Amino acid sequence: MVVSLIITLFTAPLEIIYWIKWLIAYFAIRLYNAFHCKRFDLYDIKALGDPVKLGYIVPRLEKELESPFQESYLRTRADEVVFYGVNSKSECLLVRIARGCNQVADAWIYLRLANGKIYNLSETLGYQQSSDDKCQTFSCGKLQMHYLIPMRRWRIFFCGMLKETSENNDVGEEMFVKFVFLWKASSDVYDLTLDSNPEGFASAIARAGWKLPFVPPIKKFTDTVNFYAQTGVVTGTISVNDGPDYEIYLFGERMRSLGKTANIVGCKFTTILGNTPSNGLNFHLCNVTIPYAFKNLPFGFVVDPDGGLESVKELDININPFTAENSQSLFKVNFRAGDRYEASGKIGKPIVFYSGQGWSGYLDLSVIEFKVNNRKGSGLILSGEVYKEPKRPAKPPPPISVPEHIPLTVQFTDELSHFGEISGGKGSSLGKLTQLSKMEKTFIVPKGLIVTTTAYSQFLTPAIIDAVRNLENIAYGNQKGDLQDACNRVSNIVEGTSLPNKVCHSIIEDLKDIFGDEVNLYRFAVRSSATGEDTAAMSAAGQMDTFLGVQGLKEIFTAVKKCWASQFGYIAVEYKRRNGQILNSPMAVVIQEMVACDVSGVLFTCDPVTNNPSVITITANYGLGETVVSGSVEPDTFMLHRKYNKLEFQSVIVGAKHQRIIMQDSGGTVIEDIDENSRAESCLSRETALRLGKLSIKIEKFYKSSRDIEWGILNDQIYILQSRPVTNVAAETDHEIKHEFDAPLRCENEYFTVANVGEVMPGATSPLGIDLILKCFGNILKRMAEEKGVTDNFLNSKYYPSGILPYYNSMMITVAETRAAEDEKRALLLPLTPGDTESGAGVA
Repeated sequence: MVVSLIITLFTAPLEIIYWIKWLIAYFAIRLYNAFHCKRFDLYDIKALGDPVKLGYIVPRLEKELESPFQESYLRTRADEVVFYGVNSKSECLLVRIARGCNQVADAWIYLRLANGKIYNLSETLGYQQSSDDKCQTFSCGKLQMHYLIPMRRWRIFFCGMLKETSENNDVGEEMFVKFVFLWKASSDVYDLTLDSNPEGFASAIARAGWKLPFVPPIKKFTDTVNFYAQTGVVTGTISVNDGPDYEIYLFGERMRSLGKTANIVGCKFTTILGNTPSNGLNFHLCNVTIPYAFKNLPFGFVVDPDGGLESVKELDININPFTAENSQSLFKVNFRAGDRYEASGKIGKPIVFYSGQGWSGYLDLSVIEFKVNNRKGSGLILSGEVYKEPKRPAKPPPPISVPEHIPLTVQFTDELSHFGEISGGKGSSLGKLTQLSKMEKTFIVPKGLIVTTTAYSQFLTPAIIDAVRNLENIAYGNQKGDLQDACNRVSNIVEGTSLPNKVCHSIIEDLKDIFGDEVNLYRFAVRSSATGEDTAAMSAAGQMDTFLGVQGLKEIFTAVKKCWASQFGYIAVEYKRRNGQILNSPMAVVIQEMVACDVSGVLFTCDPVTNNPSVITITANYGLGETVVSGSVEPDTFMLHRKYNKLEFQSVIVGAKHQRIIMQDSGGTVIEDIDENSRAESCLSRETALRLGKLSIKIEKFYKSSRDIEWGILNDQIYILQSRPVTNVAAETDHEIKHEFDAPLRCENEYFTVANVGEVMPGATSPLGIDLILKCFGNILKRMAEEKGVTDNFLNSKYYPSGILPYYNSMMITVAETRAAEDEKRALLLPLTPGDTESGAGVA
């Protein structure tokens, strides 16, 4: 009695303080909400004539939020995207990329297949692609993720090495795994803002310590929990060690974190992600504590089988600790989000991931199996702690910007040569290679210069522009004509036009600066270097002309014009049309000193067919590398095995290599036969092949992508002649093309019919037709529903199709919707006759 009285006397003031803080926090939240609009309140079905608010065009804000942020943003805030998915076959996926400064990133991959095999990354730290304004890809090493349509559809791609283990065996080996997934949204957006649960958030803020009395940390709250999520499906294919493709269909969600990293030091969190595949219930439950911000903050959402999204208002998580005797534990969670739910089940053995980008700490990942409302489900528990703010490197020097005045020529050693818009794809790559050669000092890039895109623009005459315009009209179908004849006409006009004197003087000046007054004694390779060429998007290898052994200034000028003319060749024009490139692209020309190599060839830092990064492939022949590049002879093929960047010589296949190309003293090149003894032996030693392999790993790391490298060797010195990205790595799969426009399933067993819609829209529908039909009919049905006072979750959808659904490019409706149409009179929002239902007619 006495003890309870003492406790009451001490706790009463604390309770009073808590309620005072709660009231202050609650009114501060209400005041904040009154002056701030919802971030994703972007659409209005009544805004006739506005394609953005009607959903025909994606709003700019969604594009900005879904794209990688600028380097300056990363110095203080997170830039993280996570996908997860599960199904009833115990298959599970979690992929995450968190971007840091200086192109560093963290990647997590957890993949469990139905056979019990588990795959994850051994090395989670990697490099990302450039994050300039044009970059839309999150990347780390071999993992890439980017949106196809913001908030609606993403592509997830991986082609690399993963460690294979099982639940009973932690010791595994590296396997080559390739997967391509499409994520498709199946709910609207849950945006973690103060208006989603004012009472619960006020309670969490009141429980925490405040640095300033009577001043709730509202600003810290909003800066910290910059987070949104959507449920969706993950569908695609997986192959292991070049085995057959294995199809997978998962239900889960996508999470995006953009919070201020300095505010989350000391953060402790527990997140439960779950799905019941039998009826499509999804939930995201999270409990977070951050010092001086909030304590035991409950947040999350539930997406019910009808597509309705409700914010979590109450949350109670109980997790039993693991014991030494048992590798599994139990959990129980009660939560309220519209309705009340109770879930309980088993927790599997945790796997630990460490984060260094976005936030610095650890995360325990455990697979769970549970029952909620007597339905079986599965998911993940993610729990962890943030130790400290990530290290922020010293502020880098400002990047060099493209000057207003661009010179007519630049040398490989000039920093301006690194810009693709100045030097084209090939030229900018050679400029960067030259920079690397100065740092490494283990290879040489033959000297040279680039005739810039500015010189090309000054070269264009009204006659050339008119001929190009005529070519474009024929190519695009605006007027009739023979495309090949039009191409030949433009090429002839370009070759017959004189180079401007300014361009000639600039070429002569730079050549003499590099090679001295005896420049006429040197022989050069003159190569085209169009913008967009030799990039990850388009290789264009062999589509435009190269001239070897060019000697003398007059011959160089002629070769430059022929290079410019070659982009209007029939094959090059057809290639550009197929790849969606403009026909008259800004074009530079590379003039590079030729080296009379003893042996030359091509090296791929991954298998050129399967893209396996554990295999380095070298093809080689005597003389110049043109015989290997063009495929005119059967070269020697060397295979190196790479494991953790350590190389082993694997095999060599000696090719026929009956001919080689050599340079002539008088200029130009000549083909000569190779003697029988030289044909019978490989043209490279094992030691030299390993030297090339080690150098290629450095070049790959410098460019942060798999490379296709042209090389040569003279007097045991390695020359690197060119380096381009391997462009077929992330090519679309047949499964993607077939299922790209499929609507997401809500549960594993759904039934569809083509009744009615199959009569109106028989057979396959074009992509444009699908897009227009879904958006147009969706807006019409939503307006009709609003006018008649009908409320339906599917009619309120913004980011996923409802009513009419595309599968295999054919329009369908769910059988459940036909039943609902009869019972609730909501399909057309009109009365139905019995005959309508029997025939399948009258269903939207």
